[in-house]
Amino acid sequence: MNPYGARMREHYAKHRATELAAISDPESYFEELGLQIETEIDTLADQIAGPSDPSEGYLERVGRLSEARTTAESEVLRQHMRPGLRTPPNT
Repeated sequence: MNPYGARMREHYAKHRATELAAISDPESYFEELGLQIETEIDTLADQIAGPSDPSEGYLERVGRLSEARTTAESEVLRQHMRPGLRTPPNT
């Protein structure tokens, strides 16, 4: 399970215990959810960062990509941690 799946499992345990109890296979559910979140973050980070500029220096590029990743991670996790957002698929 990747860190996003583990983080979501902790979130469910703390804030959505009833939903967590209804998941028949929590390990698989959070493993899949973690991979889904990672893909969403990668996609959004690429969109936010936009194309590279040939005149951009190495440090500027690293900073731009890091900021895009942080912003994407924050946005995607916020969406997934909203109460009542989704019903577990394997209940």
